[in-house]
Amino acid sequence: MLENTILAGFLFLALLLSTPLLQAAGKDKAEKGETFSLATDDTFIRIGVKDNQPGIFHLGARGAKWNWVADSTGIPLIDHVLIRGERKNVKWAPADIEQEVKDGRKITLHFKSDLPGLELSSIWQSRPGPGPVEHHILVTNKTSDEIHIPMQKTFDVSFKAPKGSSLENWWVEKGNGTPSLIGTHREIMYDGYYFYKPSTPYCQSPGMDMIPWLSILDRTHMQGFYMGIEFSGQICFNISADGDPLILGIKAGLDDTFVEYRSKIPPAGTYDTPVCFIGCFSGDVDDGSNLLHRFVENHLRPQVPDPRYPLIVNNSWGSGMAVDEKLARKMIDDAASLGIEIFHVDAGWYKGVGHWHPNPDKFPNGLGPIADYTHEKGMLFGLWIGWTQGGNPPEGSEKLAVSNPEMRAWFPYDFPEDWRPWDFTGETVCLGCDKARDWCLNDLRRVVKQYKLDLLEHDQRMIVEVCPRDSHRHLDNPADISYHATKGYYSVYDRLREENPKLIFEDCVNGGRMVDFGVAKRAHYICFTDTYNPLSNRRGFYDASFPLPPSMCESYVMNDPGPTIDTFRAMLRSGMMGWCTIMCDTSAWSKEQHEAAWRQFEIYKSWIRPLINQGNLYHITKRPDGIDWDGIQYFDSSNGKGIVFAFRATTSETEHIFKLKGLSPKKTYHLWFEDKTSPEIVEKGSKLMSRGFSVRLKAPETSELVYIEEK
Repeated sequence: MLENTILAGFLFLALLLSTPLLQAAGKDKAEKGETFSLATDDTFIRIGVKDNQPGIFHLGARGAKWNWVADSTGIPLIDHVLIRGERKNVKWAPADIEQEVKDGRKITLHFKSDLPGLELSSIWQSRPGPGPVEHHILVTNKTSDEIHIPMQKTFDVSFKAPKGSSLENWWVEKGNGTPSLIGTHREIMYDGYYFYKPSTPYCQSPGMDMIPWLSILDRTHMQGFYMGIEFSGQICFNISADGDPLILGIKAGLDDTFVEYRSKIPPAGTYDTPVCFIGCFSGDVDDGSNLLHRFVENHLRPQVPDPRYPLIVNNSWGSGMAVDEKLARKMIDDAASLGIEIFHVDAGWYKGVGHWHPNPDKFPNGLGPIADYTHEKGMLFGLWIGWTQGGNPPEGSEKLAVSNPEMRAWFPYDFPEDWRPWDFTGETVCLGCDKARDWCLNDLRRVVKQYKLDLLEHDQRMIVEVCPRDSHRHLDNPADISYHATKGYYSVYDRLREENPKLIFEDCVNGGRMVDFGVAKRAHYICFTDTYNPLSNRRGFYDASFPLPPSMCESYVMNDPGPTIDTFRAMLRSGMMGWCTIMCDTSAWSKEQHEAAWRQFEIYKSWIRPLINQGNLYHITKRPDGIDWDGIQYFDSSNGKGIVFAFRATTSETEHIFKLKGLSPKKTYHLWFEDKTSPEIVEKGSKLMSRGFSVRLKAPETSELVYIEEK
């Protein structure tokens, strides 16, 4: 008995000593330069105070020798504010350092200014499992006046490359309606290299915006780091590279490149910079991305309400705006027979833009019976809505209308009485206006409840960047307008999700125009392109699956079956590498096509879906170009299973060698082919990764699924 008591005491003491405690480390520790460590499974960082600023003293991959911080790097803090239009210089002094053990470990470096009275907190968070460390800055106004603050970057740091290294900057474009010819960028970094790229709430043209993620790869030593920004407003990365070895200056946060930034903080109010993250990896860009995927799935993406995630969807947009009760019921019947899991009514169901009530000519019984019928068939029910879009003319308080006297000031501009919206888009309301966001939230509550939704898709522009109204929360500069409109968008969806924890959220925004990690914290999946043909789906998926988990990358599959059943299967498979939405009236398919589709969907559920959720993803060819072969590989080392999506485009080459990644060199693997295009293969992992294996396809625009299983 005494031995057990002593043993228990030792175990408790060991646990106590190994667990960081909640504590205020104190002002003395901050001034003396003590540093504090944060770590995930793969990233280690040491932070502290440097020259009265937040400082990074070490950054590297767990177990790796290289420290990307040559000595130490501080993050400059704002040096002034405006009070009643007068500039007041700010002198920061360290206050205390606070540590908290919650969902990993959080360290907050506190600073204060006496005149003017301000507090600033540099907040660092590491979370359990793989992934990056997050950082953001919170400024609190302790004065009795409203203050205006200048730009405060979340990261403004300096890193050093290893001697003899060859660095590459990898980044990807937003889909922007249709993927461009490049999509995934791989830029060699050199002495004098400069990089600036924004991410805006609504990408206007191909190649203009990046998904706010980049990966710096040291190809010589096969290591690197990646960064991202968890925000949907006007944000950007700036990188400069100088010297030999290269010294990298990196800024991340809100974008004030072209217009001076100001934001207002009321007395006792706060201002929070966008959360940014940084993570380290050993290996190539795919290795870093797979770590990030797990982090997004575990800590950013909303909790998944359905164990079948990602689900297969049938969307009515294959028939455009023609959807009505008769067509919906026909599509529901056919979708159920194919084993599809969600039926989704797209645009065309409502009375008019801003008037989100069923069109009585199309749905005389409302949407409730359609939702009930969908549920009777064993499927979930989803609905499209452009809830930030105002229409005209007014029809009481139930319609968001630009010329409604009570709503007019919610929109950036006044409109004439005879202004009219398009069929599914109007004027975007400014969610920096409290009354506008309250109306939108209440109308969404009604829509979700009244129409019995399991899935809500939001489309069209969500966040404005231009709004001269002085009655809203923002000042008159684009970054601050979009900052507060973004915060408004977040508040609506955070509250709606809190009230409806089983509701699935889809982000469309005209197909890939708003793709970022702020959206990823509020939507279960994201449409990355609004062009639905097989090549565009493969291109868009190739790009988006670097920063985002493949389960969140949605493909819209249009009815582009080609001349044979093999090209029909390739059409489906081009949209089955992530979240799969069938944008077709499947009742128009032939019997042969129905049988082929049913088989593909069964493969998706039984073999592909578990790999999407648990496996690592590898880009094993160059980006699809519509000519050569292309392919994507999954592999889950925990169960030894994987799959290769192999596509032959228009090339005359009937055979291609795919080199696999992520296998164990010494283990043996069994490969077999879904369409029986080649004989089965049994081979060592080392050879499959170094020499590869062949896929043969006789006809262009066809495909193959190659199963991988450890013997």
